[in-house]
Amino acid sequence: MILPKLSAAILSMALLGSAYAAPARDADTTLDQWVVISGATNGAADALGVSEDDLDEHRSTARSHLTRYAAEHGIRMERFDALFDLGASEGRRLVADRSALARAKGQSLIDGFQRDKNIGYESVKDALNV
Repeated sequence: MILPKLSAAILSMALLGSAYAAPARDADTTLDQWVVISGATNGAADALGVSEDDLDEHRSTARSHLTRYAAEHGIRMERFDALFDLGASEGRRLVADRSALARAKGQSLIDGFQRDKNIGYESVKDALNV
């Protein structure tokens, strides 16, 4: 079930300007899946040549917001790094597997990634509270 959500997150980055805009808007998406989705957008941006500093900033923003959300909701977030790394690997693979899409929507995806690396907590919270 997570693979379609990863693809949707990457498409959402390209078309809607944020991975939090629409990829998993259903009650069945767990916080762990959101971490994987965040990692996937990071990996996709990496595959498209985003700088290490930007990748690190995006990861830091995702960690900050998702762990804050977890704490506010009494959820333990112990596997952030492992799940994020899994997502990043899948994001790189998805871009490689869909190179035609990546070429067509690559700059839009990078623009969405750049917005998400500085996204406000309330926007993330709103997306998770669907």
